[in-house]
Amino acid sequence: MKLRKTLTAVVAASTCMMILSTSVFAHGYISQPASRAYKGSNAVGLNTNVGSAQYEPQSIEAPKGFPNAGPGDGKIASGALAGFAPLDDQTATRWHKTDIKTGALNITWNLTAQHATSGWQYYMTKPGWNPNQPLTRSSLERIAYIDDKGAKPAKTVSHTINVPSDRSGYHVILGVWDIYDTGNAFYQVIDVNVNGQGDTVPTQPDPEQPGDPSANAWSPTAVYVGGDLVSHEGRTYKARWWTSGETPGTAEVWELQGKLQ
Repeated sequence: MKLRKTLTAVVAASTCMMILSTSVFAHGYISQPASRAYKGSNAVGLNTNVGSAQYEPQSIEAPKGFPNAGPGDGKIASGALAGFAPLDDQTATRWHKTDIKTGALNITWNLTAQHATSGWQYYMTKPGWNPNQPLTRSSLERIAYIDDKGAKPAKTVSHTINVPSDRSGYHVILGVWDIYDTGNAFYQVIDVNVNGQGDTVPTQPDPEQPGDPSANAWSPTAVYVGGDLVSHEGRTYKARWWTSGETPGTAEVWELQGKLQ
């Protein structure tokens, strides 16, 4: 009987360790520019009253599929996790901000586990957003996407994205790390103060091949999905993902295909 109890205890302990090894170490956070959660951690301490982020800024894990799925409006910063709920507080003065410029911005993730990755999404609040209202999908615009196609990342991952030239003052950047082989993603928001213009990310040069003359003219009110072709100002573009109202030639969502002859 004693041996049976001992074996049961060992199995239970092993199971707990397996669960902990999956949930505690399988995470990531943005260290540069430091995210809202990371700035609230014991390692940085620039934000206060951040809930669980004080101890584990890497653990904001929620269902993937943003913006069609994932944490609800008003709960994006916390991933809709109760322990991180203070991160959803949103006012013009609540959070410490990092000064940046428009143009090229380097973003660095620190990963405590290197999961196979679908991709990395970056959103930014739109011009005219209200910093004293909860963060919502309608206040965000996707500005970059990096497709990893299931690759395993390094422990430190850096991306250079383009901060649009029409941003100034206080804005929020949302980074989403989509995991390839689970239904989840990791969410991090960054509070920035956009002040001045920097170097722009090099744009894709015009391809030599001619554009498809059958492509319909782009409409600012139409909805497009990945793979859709449009023409705009003498060039053709292909949508990388869902989009509406984002102008070809200026928005990251549109991939230049060719020139109309």
